[in-house]
Amino acid sequence: MNKLLILVILALAACSPKIVSFAKSDVQRASEKFPGATMATLTEGQNHYKQYCGSCHPYKSPDARNEEQWKKIVPKMVIKVNKKAGNVAIDSLMEQSVLTYLVTMSTTSKSK
Repeated sequence: MNKLLILVILALAACSPKIVSFAKSDVQRASEKFPGATMATLTEGQNHYKQYCGSCHPYKSPDARNEEQWKKIVPKMVIKVNKKAGNVAIDSLMEQSVLTYLVTMSTTSKSK
């Protein structure tokens, strides 16, 4: 029984998106594209991404898509989630925080 529990935990951990520690450069990059963005904005966006986006499909790494792609994908996915929920599960502020997180972190590997 203990081995089964360990396997389940390991499988769930493998499906989870990486926990990202945000650097000052991430916040600076975010605020250039999204004026007023802060460390809290990125953290909130990451939390909302983890909370909602993995409920229907495996998580995508932010750098799996570019800015233009995320700007097209996120609004479409928000509509799907809200229809599935039967009401507004993700409001416009949550949507913006997810978009800020994904767009900002999609550029980390390109900026190094």
